[in-house]
Amino acid sequence: MGELAWQGVTVAWTTPSRLEGFDATDVLAMGRRQHDRLLQLGGAQRQGFLAGRALIRDLLRRDDGERVVALDSTCERCGGPHGRPRTAGSSLSVTHGDDLVAVAVGPASVSLGVDVEPLTHASRLAEIAPLFPADAPDLAAWTRIEAAVKADGRGFAIDPAEVTLRVRSDASAPGVWSAVLRDRRDPIDVVTLGGPTGHALSLAIGSPR
Repeated sequence: MGELAWQGVTVAWTTPSRLEGFDATDVLAMGRRQHDRLLQLGGAQRQGFLAGRALIRDLLRRDDGERVVALDSTCERCGGPHGRPRTAGSSLSVTHGDDLVAVAVGPASVSLGVDVEPLTHASRLAEIAPLFPADAPDLAAWTRIEAAVKADGRGFAIDPAEVTLRVRSDASAPGVWSAVLRDRRDPIDVVTLGGPTGHALSLAIGSPR
């Protein structure tokens, strides 16, 4: 497991295959629909879901001790239990990449997006390339795009080729990009962090829509 912080947001990651001490009973304590979602998953997806929920619970409990962590992941489009997780008082984002799951937790006043990609997957570049009529991004830039559309809240209802990333030039924000998205007034701050070895990990922070 690893962890770092940026702009008041904590990002933590872990290896799902090494998860211990967290199971379906713990998921049920976070909400019936969380358990419903778990029952829909199998194999590596199930293990990744468990690891992500374990990270969320542990991070949210850090300041409040043994608080009950209740999550809502109702999809805003179809009503299914597979939407992005939400909880009172905090903003959350989860991402999966091979045998790795990362979670971002921050204040409710912001909207978060986190994304991770293994840098060893050359085939992933071939999957991404058709989405871009001009030059396709490398994997690090792709994580910045994915993190930005997650923080926006619309996800890939936004064409990723329409996301414009500009390096911020002000000295107060070295290494930070501004993501400009269609039909959004305010840009989203995005940074690629020094996360897990062999992966690109990006975090986006924006204002709620």
